[in-house]
Amino acid sequence: MLKNILFAIFGLLTLVLIGVFAYRDLTAEWKGYQSTYYDKLAHAVNDPKIAKTPLKVIQIWNDSLNRADRCTTCHMGVGNPAFEKEPQPYTTHPNLTGYMSKHPFEKVGCTVCHDGDGQAVTVEATHGVVHHLDRQLRNPPYVEAACTRCHYELYSEAVYWPETPHLMEGIKLARQLGCGACHTVRQLGSVSTLAPELSGIGSKTELAFYLVHDFSKIESPEHTFRAWELEHFKDPQKIVPGTMDAADPKDRIPPTIMPNWGLSDDEATALTVFVMSLRDPKIERIPREYLPRVEGHDQFLQYRN
Repeated sequence: MLKNILFAIFGLLTLVLIGVFAYRDLTAEWKGYQSTYYDKLAHAVNDPKIAKTPLKVIQIWNDSLNRADRCTTCHMGVGNPAFEKEPQPYTTHPNLTGYMSKHPFEKVGCTVCHDGDGQAVTVEATHGVVHHLDRQLRNPPYVEAACTRCHYELYSEAVYWPETPHLMEGIKLARQLGCGACHTVRQLGSVSTLAPELSGIGSKTELAFYLVHDFSKIESPEHTFRAWELEHFKDPQKIVPGTMDAADPKDRIPPTIMPNWGLSDDEATALTVFVMSLRDPKIERIPREYLPRVEGHDQFLQYRN
């Protein structure tokens, strides 16, 4: 009798679990976005059959980069010029006929620039702060920092890209403020030992950054690399006040020597983008065929190899 009761209970639980998984699959968030996209596309081309297109997870597998991107499962209009005026997640990628024409999605994917979790297909897991990720999602303007994974020429004073205004401003400010007087920033040709080297800081994982930085003075609820740098640029002494009042002399650390430049929000953002752009090619491991053939690349790679 007991065996029959247990069998019935476990059988019922199994049916409930099957029902839960089936419901979650039928009501998956991405399916709503895809369905809406196909409805919009059917209306745009006046073909009702398109609205009945089967829904599926769309994945870009990049063998050279060894990564999978499922971003276009929801962002289906990124390569469709007709969706330029549509809202997210349906809209066309900015500058589709400009620089994006040289960065086809099927070749580079999405996360090589935007970071984040390319395999996730929910808004929370892709656009929220996910603490187990090596690198959080980077949207404008911070995505500009990704350009230097391949384009080392952006650090040249002779180069200006209007497509990356915040990065260009950050590089200019770093030179004007003399960041290289204290920090080693090899991309700018500076070597100094007064403050930590920044040459490869943009390649640190979120965990690696978190473990060596004090977040106790950060106001942002997002304890991320980006948030720390932004607030640090706005008020260095607040974020790194030192511990000179510690009871044990061995625990006493002087406050940061970094000046408070009275930066505006825009200037602090630009410098944050700049710092996030400083990468170590050995960590990034971008295939050589991805690198544009311009003067200065080999010289930059040489110092890290």
